[in-house]
Order: sequence, then C-alpha cells, then structure tokens
Amino acid sequence: MSSQIGSERQIELAGQKNFRDLGGYEAADGRHVKWRHLYRSGELSELSTADVARLADLGIRTVVDLRAETEVQAKGSDRLPPGASLTSVAIDPGDLSPILGPAFATGDFSVVPSDLLHQINREYVRDWRSELASLLRIAADPERRPLVFHCTQGKDRAGICAAVLLSALGVPWETVLEDYLLSNVQRHELASAGLNTMRRAAAKQRGIAPAEVDMTNIRGLFFVDVSYLGAAYDEITTGYGTVEEFIRVGVGCSDSDVLRLRDALLE
Repeated sequence: MSSQIGSERQIELAGQKNFRDLGGYEAADGRHVKWRHLYRSGELSELSTADVARLADLGIRTVVDLRAETEVQAKGSDRLPPGASLTSVAIDPGDLSPILGPAFATGDFSVVPSDLLHQINREYVRDWRSELASLLRIAADPERRPLVFHCTQGKDRAGICAAVLLSALGVPWETVLEDYLLSNVQRHELASAGLNTMRRAAAKQRGIAPAEVDMTNIRGLFFVDVSYLGAAYDEITTGYGTVEEFIRVGVGCSDSDVLRLRDALLE
C-alpha cells in the first residue's frame, strides 16, 4: 500500500491518532469498499470540540464501543457528535494484571509470555464470535452508517473486527494485513513515546541503563505485528478451514447475509 493511500484514509484528530476510513480497499470481485461509510478507531473519550465537529462533518450516525464497562469507567465515555447513537459491543480483554503486574513491579519484562498477543488474538476470534456477528449486522444496516467502531488503542480488538469485516466484504487477507499494520504508522509517535517511558521506568527500577532493558515481550502493548494477526488467522483456518467458512459458520453470517453486506458496502 502506498503512503498516499494510507494518508488518504487517515482522519486527523487531536484526541485520537488511530482513526481511519476503511474505504477504497479492492474486493476479490473487483469492486471497492465505499469510502466514508466505515471507520475504525481508538477510544473517543479524549476528543476535542473540533474533533467532535469533524465527526459530525463525516456524518457519523453510530459509534460502536468495543471496550468493556470497566474500561469505559476508567477512561471515560465517548464524545459523540450530535445525533450519533452509541452501541456497546463489549469484547472484554480480561484481567491481565496477574501477567503484567509482576513485570511492571520489577521492571523485568521477561516474565511476560512472548506469545501474549498471539494468545489474546486467538481468544478474540474463538470466544467473541457473537460480538463479531453483531458488528456485521450493524454495518449492514444503512440506517446505522456512517459508523465507527473502536476499542482503546484501536489496534487489537478493532484490528480483529476490521479484519473480519473486510474479509466478509471479500477483501483479500493480504490487504486486510496492510490495513492492520497501518496502526503502527498512525500511532508511531504515541506508541514510541509510551514504550520509551516504560523502558526508562524499568531501567530506574532495576538500576540499569535504558538500553539494557529488553522490551521484546512488552512491545505488543504498543505496536501490532504481522504475527499477531497471523495467530488469529491460524486459529480461524485451523477451526474452519478458511476465513469465509469462519464468517459463515463461526460467526453465523449466511451467504445471503454476505451478499447483502457486499451489495451495501461495495461499489
């Protein structure tokens, strides 16, 4: 994907750097996902007044919040443009404190499983199929669009949801992966700053230089990786053979549902 395409789909917001349009991607039948109908994002609780006005200009009708209630309470409710409705389709990542707590307490990230994000992404497609089905139903409803779906950082749960939605529209997996990796581009400055802050804090705890802190096992909290989505793909294909069969059988989206979705969102 060219940087021009990536830049074209990014919506510049002061309070959320990972907001982008899913339009323009080519499906297997030669049609393209319609622009200005589907957006993915991180949390919308820190939007500025100008950001909210920008969402109003986009005509956003529906905001689908993928965060658990505990996350909403901790980070705040979304700021919505006038007339937009909020729908909760909570995908709870679970309590990671038993895994991450010891690492944060000691500054030693080697205790974090190296495949943590792989495990999490497998769980998303294995355990949250009804929530994925809900998102597909909402996206198919013309009265609910334009819509944006989001989690906290807009990279993991939103990434899986975007992958399933684009796949249902017939977008090839290689393109799905390109969209997934755009989170690293849009969040690069923010994610790098967060990673470096954590590195310096760990170094101080351990009395070593920041360069000596191995951040490998914790990097997935800030950046996505090809292998993370690959783990979800492996979970899908191991259980269902193909992504298409997962959408049909696992998610419960019938052939007629898929056709309606594609006719509504492809041009």
